[in-house]
Amino acid sequence: MALNKVQDGDGIFVGGVDSDLYPLYLQPSQYARGMNVVNRGGKVQCRPGYRCIAAWPEGRLQGFTFFKPRVGAAILVFMVNGLVYVSEYPYREFRQLENLEFSTTASQAYFCQTTKAVQINPDGSLRLIEPKEILVIQDGGFTAAATFDGTDAEHQKGSGKIPVGGPMAWVGDRLWVARSNQLFASDPADPVSFTEALYITTAASFLFKSEITALYPMVSSADTSALLVFTRNDTSMIQAGIRNRQQWIQVPNFQREILPNIGCVSQRSIVAQGGYLWWFSRYGLVSFDSAAQAFVSSTIPYLDQQLGDSKAYLSPDLSGVAGAVYENYLLLSVPYASKQNLHTWVLDNSPIPSTGRVAPAWNSFWTGTRPVQWFVGTIMGRERVFHISNDSDGVNRLWEAFTPDRLDDGCHISWWAEFRSHSGGSQGKHKEFRYADIFLSELKGTIDVAAFWGGTNRGKYKRILTKRILASKGMLRFGRRLTTNTRIFGLKKQSRYVRTQDARSASPEETLSSCDIESPYGEWKDDSFQLLVCGSGPGAVSGLLMYMSDQDKLDDSGTVEENETQESFVRFDGAATRAVSIDAAQAEFEPDNSSEPKLFFAARAESITAEGFTEVGVGQHTSAISQECAEKVASTIARRKAANALEAVLPKRVSQGGMS
Repeated sequence: MALNKVQDGDGIFVGGVDSDLYPLYLQPSQYARGMNVVNRGGKVQCRPGYRCIAAWPEGRLQGFTFFKPRVGAAILVFMVNGLVYVSEYPYREFRQLENLEFSTTASQAYFCQTTKAVQINPDGSLRLIEPKEILVIQDGGFTAAATFDGTDAEHQKGSGKIPVGGPMAWVGDRLWVARSNQLFASDPADPVSFTEALYITTAASFLFKSEITALYPMVSSADTSALLVFTRNDTSMIQAGIRNRQQWIQVPNFQREILPNIGCVSQRSIVAQGGYLWWFSRYGLVSFDSAAQAFVSSTIPYLDQQLGDSKAYLSPDLSGVAGAVYENYLLLSVPYASKQNLHTWVLDNSPIPSTGRVAPAWNSFWTGTRPVQWFVGTIMGRERVFHISNDSDGVNRLWEAFTPDRLDDGCHISWWAEFRSHSGGSQGKHKEFRYADIFLSELKGTIDVAAFWGGTNRGKYKRILTKRILASKGMLRFGRRLTTNTRIFGLKKQSRYVRTQDARSASPEETLSSCDIESPYGEWKDDSFQLLVCGSGPGAVSGLLMYMSDQDKLDDSGTVEENETQESFVRFDGAATRAVSIDAAQAEFEPDNSSEPKLFFAARAESITAEGFTEVGVGQHTSAISQECAEKVASTIARRKAANALEAVLPKRVSQGGMS
């Protein structure tokens, strides 16, 4: 008899991730979880890539910034283990500033670019000078502040100099410095002088309830500028646009608390986008608008609940949370299950091109690096995104993000998406899952794909597809002969329509089934089912269809339930056993004793020779897709390491522009 087959699926994914809601209740266009994917344009696809710019000295990576002189390209300034280094464009080489030395134990460095426009004469009078850009550097209160003007660097020590501190801001033509619960303001137009409070009868500093964790300038005009002052528990505002210090004590609410119960845990988490200010509080991500709603509501509307799976395992120390804004993307690097920022949450405020208001969508979390700090700005006339990372191999690196090749320094990115539960369009129980159609697109190069299925209520994910796709990237190949008459054709990204195996026919081969433990039926019989798609390399899922059968009619009579007499064990991923003891369950749950999920590991060594020099690189990779995929990525990593080592020893060549 023919199957009474029903189908269910999605063809657009603009709704983004929501791991906080039960998968069966997600709306069409949403997906349950994702790693290293974005959903712009309605496709779940591999994220943009990272490109390594330079490897830096080893040690505690404390921070970086770009100092922009009035003339010339931006200079990169960074601190590692208390030592300060500078790097000129294209930022591949660096040198140490010998005159500066900060604490090696400081958790992070603070930078603030200022403008000096006055000079104090020996008699105490002031004279105007040509405005000069000055970078102020602090280590959080361990060492005297330092300045760098693009050429010279020195520590500022002595009375009337920059107070020792941490967070800083340049607003109202003054440098504001936070130390513990105190806030200091410099003299007007002179960031290295803090003498004005000595001869004007005002307080030397402003006091707050607890330690200041962050400062942020709100600049609307020269006279209405304000400074937001954050502690962990509250937020205050200083009317920093008032230049005359003598008026400060007379102005009503010159210092006032504006958010009594919402503070900020990390200076680096504060970002502005499209008129909205975002930051990370003790309990999650907030915006200025959502924080203001706390005055008219009994709850604070945190904006990161859709990433509840990641948020539930954040480290108690959130002082290193780092944020960035690029185009319509909001990125937030957080310490997931570690003191390091292992996850970078990504929110897309424009998942589909539209002239109207589109609901923001969380894309996924990104991995691959461990961002310590982000920087977004115009470098040599182009908007660029950089971050620094203390990577898993212990090397400090400068990375550029959002490279269009969707490769990490030439290596394939591992990505996956867990889609919402599909029930065939009805709420009836006990459907039978058969197979799925997956529509793949944006394929470029050698891409490995695997698919797994599982019931929403029980059972582990089980493999039903493993496929390698060869989508040629271009016509130019090493060793291929070309003549002046050879036509070079451009090749587009490819697509595939793939169908999985039949789940019911593969079920007898599965181990650690929940059948007769959580249900009397096989795992292919449930009220709804989910699909997990894993990829390695540039690719996207543009749609999927899941096919189910509701032919099997169940007995609709009642029953008398009996007590369970034997203990059962269900692992976190749904694998189940009714072992005779907990030790026996432990043995059965070991990865080598269960068929799925299985991780494949490969280690490869590759050598590259050029101009008499040979270098060897070693790469390792673990894949959930296949052994071939693990070997492919490990070999790519090894070749890339060998090439980097070779570039360091080969003599540099400079073209003279001549023609032979």
